[in-house]
Amino acid sequence: MKEIPRHDAPAPAAGDCYTVTEIADAIRQHLESEFPRVNVIGEIANCKVHQSGHVYFTLRDSDSMLGAVLFRRTAERVALRPENGMSVVAAGRLSHFGGTGRTQIVVSELVAAGRGDMERSFRALLERLRAEGLTDPGRKRPPPPYPEKIAVVTSPTGAVLQDIFDTLRRRWPVAEIVHVPTEVQGPAAGASIVRALEACDAMDDVDTVILARGGGSVEDLWTFNLEPVARAVAASRHPLLTGIGHEIDTTICDYVSDVRAATPTAAAELATPRIDDVRSGLDAATGKIASRSSAGLENRRHLVAYIMRSAALVAIEHRVERAASELDDREERLAGGWRGTIEDRRAAIAAARDAGAIALERTLASASAARLQAMAGLAGSNPRTRIAAAGEALRQLARLMRSRLGSALSERRAGARGLSRELAGLDPRSVLKRGYAYCTTAADGRVVARAESLSRGDDMLVQFFDGGARCRVEEKRKGTPWRRK
Repeated sequence: MKEIPRHDAPAPAAGDCYTVTEIADAIRQHLESEFPRVNVIGEIANCKVHQSGHVYFTLRDSDSMLGAVLFRRTAERVALRPENGMSVVAAGRLSHFGGTGRTQIVVSELVAAGRGDMERSFRALLERLRAEGLTDPGRKRPPPPYPEKIAVVTSPTGAVLQDIFDTLRRRWPVAEIVHVPTEVQGPAAGASIVRALEACDAMDDVDTVILARGGGSVEDLWTFNLEPVARAVAASRHPLLTGIGHEIDTTICDYVSDVRAATPTAAAELATPRIDDVRSGLDAATGKIASRSSAGLENRRHLVAYIMRSAALVAIEHRVERAASELDDREERLAGGWRGTIEDRRAAIAAARDAGAIALERTLASASAARLQAMAGLAGSNPRTRIAAAGEALRQLARLMRSRLGSALSERRAGARGLSRELAGLDPRSVLKRGYAYCTTAADGRVVARAESLSRGDDMLVQFFDGGARCRVEEKRKGTPWRRK
C-alpha cells in the first residue's frame, strides 16, 4: 500500500495521487484489522428498521455518536430488540463505508445495559407530572364542536403549517385561523414555545390551540420533553391539541395536553367538524321539525272535525224537538176543560223554552269560542312559521360564512399583489430596461465590476435587456466617466 503523503511535504506528482475509493478502502482495512472485535456501551438513538430487515441506529454518550448496523440475520438471532433511549453494550467489528464516508460498528451481539440518560430523564419528569395530576384524564377538556377561532403554534417554515391550514380550510372554513410563530428545534425552542403559548392565553376569543411539529429524530423532538414546555401546555387557558412528529412519537407534551393527535394533520381534523356533515345535520333537523309540526297540525284538525261531528249537539237538538212535540200533545188533550190552566202552563212552558234556547245558544257560543281558540293555537304552532325562522337563521349563517370567506380572500389577494410588486421591484431586468447593462469576460464569464481589471485588447460580453454584444477593449479610462469628444 502506498504511503499517504504529509501535508507539509512537497506537492506529489500526478502518479502519486489516490482516489477517494482507495483512501476509503485503506481506512476500512485499517479499522477492521485493528478492531476486529470491540464492545461499545452507549444509548440508542435514531433507531430505524429498513424494509430489508436491517436495523440502523446511533450509539451515543454525552459527547459523541457512532453509527451502528444490525444486519437482518443477526437481528433475527439476538434476543434484544433495540429501541430509542435504551442503554446497550454492542459487540462487533468497526468498519468504514466509503459510499457515505461513515464509520460504524457492525453489531454481532447486543445486550441491554439499562435505560439511557435521556430515557431516565423522560420517565422521571413524566412521573412527577403524573403525581401532580397533570396527566389525569379527568382534567382534560374536549375541544369545542364548532370553533370560531383556532390558534396554530408551530414554525413559520416547513410544510406543517401549510398542511394544517389546508385541512382547517377544507373541513371548517368558517373558523378564523391565527398563526402564532415559534421555534420548534434548537436551544432557544423551549422558551420560544412557552412565549407562544402565553400569547395564546392572552387572547380572549380563541376557542382551540394546536401545537404542532413535523417528524424527526429523538433529539429533534426533545424540546417537547422539557419541563417548562410541558407545564405551559398543561396550564393552557384554552383546550390544546398536540400533533407532534409521527404516530410512533410520543412526547411529554402529548401526555399533559387535552388531546393528543398522531400527526399535525390529524390534530387539525380532531379540532374541527366537517362542514358538509354540519350542513347535513341541519337539513335533517329542519326536515324533522317540519314533519312533526305537520303531523301535529293534522291531529288537531281531526280533533276539531270529530268534535263538530259529535252526537252531543244532535242529541240536544232532538231533545228540544221531542219536548215541543210532547207539549203540543198535552195541549190538545187538556184543551177541553183546562183552558185557563193550559194557558198558564203554556206561558210557563214558553218561558222554559226560551230559557232552554238561551242556554243552548250559550252552550253553542262557548263551543264555538273554544273551537276558535283551538284554531288560533293551531295557527300559532304553524310549521311554516318555524321553518321560516329556521330558514332565516340558515341565511344569516350563510351571509356570515360568505362575509368571512370574502374577507379572507381579499386579504390573500392583497398579499399576493404586494408580493408581485416586490418581485417586480427585485427583477434585474427592470434595471436593464432603464438603459443599464452589465459586462462579463468572454473567457470565463466573470462579471467586470472595475475598469482597472480590463486591459487593452480584452474581449468582453455586454448584456442588455433584449440581448448582448461581444466587444473588445480599445481604450480604458479610470476615475472620470467616458464622454464623447
